[in-house]
Amino acid sequence: MLKQERNREGQMAGANRREALGLGGSLGLALAAAPAAASGPDDAAAAEAALRAFLRSFANCDLPAMEAAFAPDATSFDALTASAGASLPTIASMKRAPGMPALMRRIAQTLPKERPGPPYHRPDLIQDLLVQLVGDVAICSFHFDNPDRLGRRTIVLVRREGVWRILHLHASNLQL
Repeated sequence: MLKQERNREGQMAGANRREALGLGGSLGLALAAAPAAASGPDDAAAAEAALRAFLRSFANCDLPAMEAAFAPDATSFDALTASAGASLPTIASMKRAPGMPALMRRIAQTLPKERPGPPYHRPDLIQDLLVQLVGDVAICSFHFDNPDRLGRRTIVLVRREGVWRILHLHASNLQL
């Protein structure tokens, strides 16, 4: 099923990309205006491999490898946990920030001091990974859950000079 989805996404062209991906606003227009590039299963596999390598580096708290996975112009929305009774985050912490999310950096710096490892957490617990290709852009979304919360992630990869890097990471957690 995932391979069929990847192939279908890889074959979309022009304005059909925007409607098929359900993208609106300027991102959708930018993707729709992008020249149609041949994308296939190998491209999706390469993007997924880059994503999984990043997730492994995060699980190992390998900060230099994590930083290398991000494009120089990357942006992020840091993970916030929405739960009843929790203190509200600051407005500044909810806005888009340059580079790797600050919380991710703090986790990579503190977990090795608190737990045995590596790995310090498990990237293999991600569920329902979907890789959608539009030319040299891969939109990767997945979730992971435990009894207390649902974590949702969208990571946008861009291929430049043949290398997939993270252009944007959006993280959110829902307390259950």
